[in-house]
Amino acid sequence: MDVIQERINGLHLKRKVRSDAVYLVSFVLGASPEFFKVSTKEKQYAFFRDCVKFFQSKYGEENVLSAIVHMDETNPHMHLNLIPITNGKLCAKDLFDGKLAALQTEFWKEVGEKYGLDRGEPNSQAEHLDTAEYKAKKIVEAAEQKRAEAEEYSEALQQAEHGEIAHSKSGMRKQIVAVTADNADLKKRLDKVMQETLDIDKENKELKAYKVRAAKALELLAKLERENPSAYNALFESKQKPPVPSSKNLWSK
Repeated sequence: MDVIQERINGLHLKRKVRSDAVYLVSFVLGASPEFFKVSTKEKQYAFFRDCVKFFQSKYGEENVLSAIVHMDETNPHMHLNLIPITNGKLCAKDLFDGKLAALQTEFWKEVGEKYGLDRGEPNSQAEHLDTAEYKAKKIVEAAEQKRAEAEEYSEALQQAEHGEIAHSKSGMRKQIVAVTADNADLKKRLDKVMQETLDIDKENKELKAYKVRAAKALELLAKLERENPSAYNALFESKQKPPVPSSKNLWSK
């Protein structure tokens, strides 16, 4: 914020910046996993350098606050932070409201096409993971990681018990931790992982059942709309009007 404020002070604005003003706009820049799998490190770095140059050229080098590449996650990507200054004032709305689709196309023309990348379909209606699926996915990933760790230490313990000494530092470290760990504590951890796995399986089954019920409900609604439009409309009108409470049902509650 100190850097951003210093940049704003240099604008010599006639009016005070609004309390709800947007001080920073963040972009996530990347490409498909396939691109990074077949590209050399030099080509990947060149791609990210061109990403930065695009934003510096379009919005001003002095307004690009940071650009950080993450190479240690599932797919390499860059987080670029930009101070939204245009025409000598701070105004993210003027820069980006209603203009993101055009910006994506321009970005592809200037950077993506150069590296043989295709432009994503504009206004795509492709569905993303809904919240429930996303949470379930994260729970599964966390449980699998815990289970893998437990299995690694269990294997290291078995190797140590049979006199098999690991040659790598990481392997020896695992054996030391496994040997010195209390067996009861290890069993407790393994039991916990197994229980979490069972819970995840239950949640996945419930999620699938919910999707089946939702699909059937949509089919029934579609059938009702086709065969009896008046009843269909009446159904939604009744849903939109809140029930009028009576003294009787108020007292009963």
